[in-house]
Amino acid sequence: MFTRLRLFCLIGITLFIASCAGSSGYMRPSDTMLSPTNEKALVRIMRPSGFGFAINFNIWDGEKVIGNSVAKSQFDYLADPGKHVFVAVAENKTFLEAELEAGKTYYILTQVRMGVWKARVGFVAVTKGSEFWDKVLTYEDELNKLQPETEALKTWGDSNREKIREVLSLYERELKTSEEWPRLRPEDGR
Repeated sequence: MFTRLRLFCLIGITLFIASCAGSSGYMRPSDTMLSPTNEKALVRIMRPSGFGFAINFNIWDGEKVIGNSVAKSQFDYLADPGKHVFVAVAENKTFLEAELEAGKTYYILTQVRMGVWKARVGFVAVTKGSEFWDKVLTYEDELNKLQPETEALKTWGDSNREKIREVLSLYERELKTSEEWPRLRPEDGR
């Protein structure tokens, strides 16, 4: 009987931790979701999992820090049309290449994985016909909506400008061709 009780408690604690939403000083709750415009593409960045809820990652568009990936949350970013490189850094560095078209919405999922010393981050490009193509529409309703604390992100970006430039330089010199990074093409927008 005692062993069964311990098992139920362990399962309950595991489910609670897995369902927890994280928080971040770089983001605040929002009631609204943005829409693309005739001049801008919308990039909706989502983290549907509660795994690693205490760990967040700043997301960059090139040298610009655009938001923080928070467990069970999403945020919107209006981007200029054209080519972009989205970046997140944890124990690893991950990149997502995008060619965006104004007036369309694009989706990027962030994932947390176990690392050796700390968490690792990954990007998933939600492309037409992929396993997440329809799921993101459900995520839009389920996930917490956040918006960036622009000043806090700018302060972080300013104090980490050299690190950001080093990572982007490394990407251009070595990492860009070292593996197949996730990619969004104009036709992957809705």
